[in-house]
Amino acid sequence: MRRIRFKQLGLRNYKVHRSLTVNYGDITKLSGKNGEGKSSIGEAPAWVFFGTDLFGGSKYNPTPTNYEFDVVHASLLISVDGVDYLLTREIVKGSNKYYLNEVPVKEGEYSGFVQSLFDKETFLSLYYPLYFFSLHKDKQRDLLLRNLLSPANSEVFAEMSRTCPEQKQKEISLNPQAARLADSLKKHSIDQLASLYTDLKNKSDKLHIQAQGSVKTLTRQLQELGETGSVDQEAVISELASLKDRIEAFDTDRQKVAYHNNEIRTLQLKIEGLTKQIEAGKKDYDAAVAQVIDQECRTCGQLLTEEAKGKAEQAKKDTVKYQAEKVNPLIRERKALREKLAELKPLPEPEYSVSDLVARSNELNALLQSEQSRIKVMQDLEKARNDEAAYLQAKNDSIFVLDAIKAFKAKEAELQTQKVQDLFTTLSVRLFKYVKTSGEYVSDFMIQMDGKDYVALSAGEKIAAGLELTEVLFKQSELIVPCFIDGIGEYTGKVAVYDQLITGRAVEGQELKIETEKVGN
Repeated sequence: MRRIRFKQLGLRNYKVHRSLTVNYGDITKLSGKNGEGKSSIGEAPAWVFFGTDLFGGSKYNPTPTNYEFDVVHASLLISVDGVDYLLTREIVKGSNKYYLNEVPVKEGEYSGFVQSLFDKETFLSLYYPLYFFSLHKDKQRDLLLRNLLSPANSEVFAEMSRTCPEQKQKEISLNPQAARLADSLKKHSIDQLASLYTDLKNKSDKLHIQAQGSVKTLTRQLQELGETGSVDQEAVISELASLKDRIEAFDTDRQKVAYHNNEIRTLQLKIEGLTKQIEAGKKDYDAAVAQVIDQECRTCGQLLTEEAKGKAEQAKKDTVKYQAEKVNPLIRERKALREKLAELKPLPEPEYSVSDLVARSNELNALLQSEQSRIKVMQDLEKARNDEAAYLQAKNDSIFVLDAIKAFKAKEAELQTQKVQDLFTTLSVRLFKYVKTSGEYVSDFMIQMDGKDYVALSAGEKIAAGLELTEVLFKQSELIVPCFIDGIGEYTGKVAVYDQLITGRAVEGQELKIETEKVGN
C-alpha cells in the first residue's frame, strides 16, 4: 500500500492568491465567502501534478485575470511513504516550467515521476470523489473493475447449472450449455466463441436456405421426369452396341459393293474404248490390204519398171504389217479384260435400310439420356436433402452455443455485479443492462442511492456517494491520498477517510480562513 500525504502548498499569483502558503494537517478546513479561493486551493494539487483542474480538464489555466503578475507558481511538498518530494509547476511568459526538489527538469521527466506515484484517474477519483462521476460511464466502470477479478469460468458454470439456491456447490453437475462452453473455452475466449458461432450461424442459415431451394427445384424436376423408372440400362446399352456394329457393318458392305461395281464399270469402259480403237485399226488394215499397185507412173503415164513395181509391193506389205501389229495388241488386251470381266459378277445392295437402325439408335440414346438425367437428379436431390439437414443441424448447434454464451454472460454479469455490490453499503451499482432486441446483457454503469441515479442526487447526497465510492477505491487500489470535499456545508453525514481530509465551506462575509487539526497522536 502506498501513502501520499500533503505537507505544504505554496501559491504565488495563482488565480486570486498573490501569495499563499498552506500547511496541511490531518484535517485542513478551508472556509470563507465565495471568491476567496477555497476551491483554487483544493484544485492546486491537481494542477501541480497534471496541469488540470479537479475534473481533469487539460485547458485549465490558473493565470490571474484581475492583477499584474510575472510568474504563476504552485509548489506542493508531499510525503510518499515517509519520503519527502517537492513538486513545482510554473508558467513564465506563457511557457510551463517544471521542478523536482527545486531542480529544473523537462516535462517528460516531471510527468514520468508523477506517473510513477499514481495514475491520474485513480488519484483524482480518490482526492476529489466528484471527479469519478464526471467520467464517461465506461471509464467509471473500468476504473471500478480495474482491480476486481472477474468470476472464474468454473464459478459461472456452476451457477448456470444450479437448479435451486440451496444446492451445494459440490453437488452441481454441469448442464448441457455449461458443459459445452467448458470444453469450448479451453481453446477460445467467450468473445471469440460468440464471434465464431455468430459467423457460423449466419453462414449455416444462408446455406440452409440455399439447400431448401435446391430441394424444391430438384423435387419439381424429378416429378417432371418421373420418380420411378422402368428402363433396363444394361439392355439398352447392349442394344445400342449391337446397332452400332450393324450400322458400321452396313457402311462397310456398301463400300465393298460400290468398289466392286465400280471395278466392273471401269473394265467395261476400258473394253469399249479398246473396241473402238480396234475397229478403227481394222479399217486402216483393210484399206492397206485393198490398196492396188499402179502399173503406170501417175505423173508421166509410162509403165513402171519391175524394180519400181517391186518397191511398191513391198511398201504395201509394210503398211499391212504395220496396221496388223498396231491392232493385234489391242485385241489381246481386250480379250484379257473380257476374261477378267467375265469373272466379276455385280454385287447387290444391302437388303436392309440403315435409316431404321439410326432411328432406333437415336430413340434408345434419348431414352438412356432421360434415365441418366433422372438418376442424376435423384442423386442431386439426395445430396441436397442431406445438405439441408446438415446445415440445419449446424445452425441449431450454433444457436445452442450462442444461447449458452448469453446464459453465461448473464450469469457472469450477475456474479460480477454481486461482487461489486458487496463492496458498497448504501450505494447500488448497475454494471450491465439487458437489451430486449438482442436478448443479451451489454456493459453499462450507473451508481444509485436509494433507487435514484447519481445525477438526480442532491449536493449532500453526492458527497455521501463520493465518500463511499472513495472508500471502495482505497481498498481496491491500495493507494492512500488526501481527500478534498468542497461544499462540505451541504453534507450533514459522517465523514470517514483513510488519512488527510481537506474541506471547503462557504461562510457568508468571511475572509479566507485555513484551520488544521491533528487526529490521534
